[in-house]
Amino acid sequence: MRYLTREPLSADEWHREAMSEHSGASVEFLGVVRRLEAGKPIEYLEYEAYEPMAEQVLEQYIQQAVQQFGLSKVYFRHRLGRVRVGEIAVIIGVHAPHRAEAFAGCQFLLETLKRDVPIWKVRAG
Repeated sequence: MRYLTREPLSADEWHREAMSEHSGASVEFLGVVRRLEAGKPIEYLEYEAYEPMAEQVLEQYIQQAVQQFGLSKVYFRHRLGRVRVGEIAVIIGVHAPHRAEAFAGCQFLLETLKRDVPIWKVRAG
């Protein structure tokens, strides 16, 4: 499974998968590029990654989240390259039997992404 892409992201694929007879809760996070970065107006952000390591680290954290929070499904995509204002930079979606685990699993994945995965904003324009 590839988690990183240079293609535009859409929540449609995740939404098609968001219903499950085995899960009572579905939680998603959409990270969208906003107009202001560090208080200055921008048109886009550019993301780079050390891709082999980022893919490996993401897989490890996703497996950890599945085990720790009892998630039944995880959907994760992060965009690389130029992402314009209003476009999605990251999608994290999870299914779990109950809402507390779904919210906790999604939060865990977002926090580990920001803290540990080698993906960087390299330019705002």
